[in-house]
Amino acid sequence: MSDRNVLKKKIFITFTIMIILIFGTGVLGWILTKQVEKSTRIIDTIHLLKESELQLRREEKNLLIRGYSQDRYLRWQTAKEDFHQKFGALIGMGALTDTETNEIRTDYSEMSDTFKSFFNEILSKQLSQDEINNYDDQFKKIGRKTIEMINNILIREQSLSQQKDTQADVLIVIFLVIFISTAGFLIVNVLKHL
Repeated sequence: MSDRNVLKKKIFITFTIMIILIFGTGVLGWILTKQVEKSTRIIDTIHLLKESELQLRREEKNLLIRGYSQDRYLRWQTAKEDFHQKFGALIGMGALTDTETNEIRTDYSEMSDTFKSFFNEILSKQLSQDEINNYDDQFKKIGRKTIEMINNILIREQSLSQQKDTQADVLIVIFLVIFISTAGFLIVNVLKHL
């Protein structure tokens, strides 16, 4: 075979390898980008869930300190529905383990039951300061437990997101090294045959 045919073969093989590498890197990059986007959406939703939990706690405090009114009750109900919606969105994203989902559902149910009891009592009689403090302590306990769990989920998701970012960075570096090496090989072989 002539040098020209050998050169053509080397150029063809090198370009084929480069195209395969570019295609493979593109596919992997797309997959990692989707994972990072999903992780970002999960983290944003967790932040919103945390804000909803804090708003729910503010509305609870407002009812405990200022007493029952239809307006305060409706604001609490709205905050509760917002928390429930954000929690459902987080479950839909597959961000929670079954245990975490069940624990938050249990806390949410316990909070709802405690509030039903609170509303029944506040509507039927004037609550003493001790009774109000008792309800406040129950709500604090539930709220703290839920916030702690949300914070743990947030920390886990941020760690996973950093891992995915690192994987994307490593993929880019590997691609560049292989691409530069392959291009260098091609250039050296072309120059040899000139």
